[in-house]
Amino acid sequence: MSKPGQRVNRAELADLFGVSLPTVDAWVRDGCPFAEKGAKGREWAFATADVHRWLVDRAVADVAAGYEGEIGVITADEAKRRKAVADAVVAEIKADEALNEVVNRHEAAADVAGFCIGLRTGLSNAVAKIAGRAAAMTGAPEIQAMAETEINRAFDAARDELVKSWGAAVGDEPGA
Repeated sequence: MSKPGQRVNRAELADLFGVSLPTVDAWVRDGCPFAEKGAKGREWAFATADVHRWLVDRAVADVAAGYEGEIGVITADEAKRRKAVADAVVAEIKADEALNEVVNRHEAAADVAGFCIGLRTGLSNAVAKIAGRAAAMTGAPEIQAMAETEINRAFDAARDELVKSWGAAVGDEPGA
């Protein structure tokens, strides 16, 4: 077997690259470089380094084709433009965070989880109070009023914990 950079015939090229002779013929039709064109009684000659470079260039072009948009391959200028837009968006988000105009998703999730835990605890306590007092009550309106008071107390306690985390703005919301 020949080494890269040597001059070889079709059969040696096929053997070197592990392909069939019809594949080598297809490569030639697709533009594979050759050192000497074959004819009757004369073998094709290929410079293995040139063929290798052509195969690599073709593979790179195939990969790049996967990144083509509607207007074609992304140019270096387009990539720089996209990076600048992304950097500007990141800068806007950081500015909004500094001005407290956005909420960190992880912090909000933790605060909502705390609210839910507080609410569940308060409602569990409300159920226990209602169960203990309802037997001594004489009518449904009295039980309902007590249940509403206890449930509202649970919601208020959970809201107060959220206000501590998020600030007074939570309590200022309409309907709060």
